[in-house]
Amino acid sequence: MTKLTGSCLCEKVTFKGDADIKAIINCHCDDCQKVTGSVHGTLMIVPQSDIEMVGEPSTFEHVADSGNQLTKIFCSSCGSQVAGLNTGRPGMMTLRAGSIDQKELVKPAMNIYCNSAIETTPMDSELKTFPKMPG
Repeated sequence: MTKLTGSCLCEKVTFKGDADIKAIINCHCDDCQKVTGSVHGTLMIVPQSDIEMVGEPSTFEHVADSGNQLTKIFCSSCGSQVAGLNTGRPGMMTLRAGSIDQKELVKPAMNIYCNSAIETTPMDSELKTFPKMPG
């Protein structure tokens, strides 16, 4: 178990927990590009039961290209997304790597949805890459 803490930009939404980190990925899908305003999102996947959210986060739900329901968890004051849920991974939560205080833990193992990556995005050639979500 790894101690994790983090917050949104204004710190009105925080999280904490001792989590079993399942994976850390760079996602290049259109949704991650739009929600981050960047070329990809870096996600830390942990059991939802390991994380306690503090404050009053807002949510936004939409359907992914997979057909899964995604829930973005964000601060309504500053707009920072801190986490997400995916019906395709019941019981799991994705923490946005930029919201995590323990930056030294952010070591992605793969790039996914590379078929929608912005052409000029540099990628670590040592990481596994997948055109979409690996099966």
